[in-house]
Amino acid sequence: MSSYSLTKQLLATDEEGYKKATQSEFLKLAANGQLSKDVLGRWLANDRLYIHSYCRGLGLLLSFLRYPENVRRGQDPDAATKLLDWIVGALVNIRREENFFIDTAAEYGIEINLETQANGQVAESTKLEGLRRWEALFQSVARAESDVLPWLEAAVVYWGTEKCYLDAWSWAKAQLTVQEDPSKDADGGAVRKEFINNWTCKEFVEFVDDLGRIIDEAVAKEVEKMGEDFKVELFKRVEGKWQDVLQAEEVFWPTI
Repeated sequence: MSSYSLTKQLLATDEEGYKKATQSEFLKLAANGQLSKDVLGRWLANDRLYIHSYCRGLGLLLSFLRYPENVRRGQDPDAATKLLDWIVGALVNIRREENFFIDTAAEYGIEINLETQANGQVAESTKLEGLRRWEALFQSVARAESDVLPWLEAAVVYWGTEKCYLDAWSWAKAQLTVQEDPSKDADGGAVRKEFINNWTCKEFVEFVDDLGRIIDEAVAKEVEKMGEDFKVELFKRVEGKWQDVLQAEEVFWPTI
């Protein structure tokens, strides 16, 4: 019998919600180079601020991860240590991503700064509803009350956001119908030539799958230890966070 997969159960639990989170007119138009530089730039500006809250959330997660205090050479790392390695990679990737945004936007003449207040901060009313929701989600990252996988809810939030982002842009890429020279696109070719390939590349797929594997292996191990009924308890712990992820992602794509 195959091992239980929490991530597969999450994906299957609300297929309509997942579709809304990963398919939109904005994505379709972006993939075909039909978004103006202004519309694309405002979304990229929100996405860049999302990166900042993503990093702060990882800081909160790191603050309560617990690792084995005794180790042996050649010993397989435990789930928390694997998660630590993933987080280190995520921070490197996300900083590279922000620099990629800045450099690519400059190359294509796209403005990715939102209006700021006198204190240098962007007003809440200026942000996309999706950004506000993601900021709240990342700010809510905290240790679970249970001593069993106390990082599980937080890990599901991060796997959820990365999985939705990957599948959204993969879907968008599949909607591509425009064959003309990308330089003639409304955005100058920024999405078709630069962004969409970055957001659907093999390395990103592996990055998302790695976190899913860490979650599933850790959960399967606990289910094996505690019994099949324990699946229900673990799923109930993360079900609400999964819905929060889907709702935040749905409104992260601007209405066109």
